[in-house]
Amino acid sequence: MKIINSILLLVLVSTGVFAQSNVGMQGSPNFRELGGLINKEGRTLKEGMLYRSGSFADLKVDDAALLRETGINTIIDFRSDSEIAREPDFIPEGMQVNYLNAPIGSLDQKGMGKFMQVLTSPDFKEADVEQLMIEANLGFVDYIADFKPLFDQVQAPETVVLFHCTAGKDRTGLASSLLLHILDFDRSTIFQDFMLSNEAVSKLDLGKMKAYGIPEDRAALVMGVKESYLESAWTAIEGKYGSIDKMLQQVFGIDAQAKANLKAKYLVN
Repeated sequence: MKIINSILLLVLVSTGVFAQSNVGMQGSPNFRELGGLINKEGRTLKEGMLYRSGSFADLKVDDAALLRETGINTIIDFRSDSEIAREPDFIPEGMQVNYLNAPIGSLDQKGMGKFMQVLTSPDFKEADVEQLMIEANLGFVDYIADFKPLFDQVQAPETVVLFHCTAGKDRTGLASSLLLHILDFDRSTIFQDFMLSNEAVSKLDLGKMKAYGIPEDRAALVMGVKESYLESAWTAIEGKYGSIDKMLQQVFGIDAQAKANLKAKYLVN
């Protein structure tokens, strides 16, 4: 089934049915917008309204120009203080943005140590990485309320929002999946959006991971995504709250009227 899903994704992307576009930043290869996607009602997500990415601390001159052209005026940063200190966002001169730091949970040093232990182990197994990433995504559900600044800002008038974390795949991927659910995109489209982060892996500089004793092939596994990661988070939300919609209303206050307002802002017929 996973092979079939991967082939279907490639077909959809190559034929243009799945219209989400990568902005094309060399210094931030997972920087993309959600515009162009078509929901279950046949309505299209407006272009130039919602963006998602990994860190963008080292942008080239052309990258900075692309960032200015997006018209982004609101940035939601899901990273911890230590992540931000290592790679602070690069905001081009003259670009006026409302920057909000909304760290998701807290970095557990014990958990980070477990990652390093697995990645540097002589008995390394790919399945161990998958289990670690599933556990990480389950952790995001424990801190789901930390995503609230994003859901507040997307409801504000005139906002053009970028939300991001370090790799732009897990915290950002879960946030994107919830936004697309609110806008009535089907599960297939939501998971396709999540899986597109794999396209950025080949463009990342994984060589710096060698300094920590992590081979590039193992680093690539950590920087990629699998459907099981998002599936685990969604299943946990449904188990804890009853449904995704119930969680959205209980935690973020997104009821039927708020959902209608968001669809009016972000969708066109």
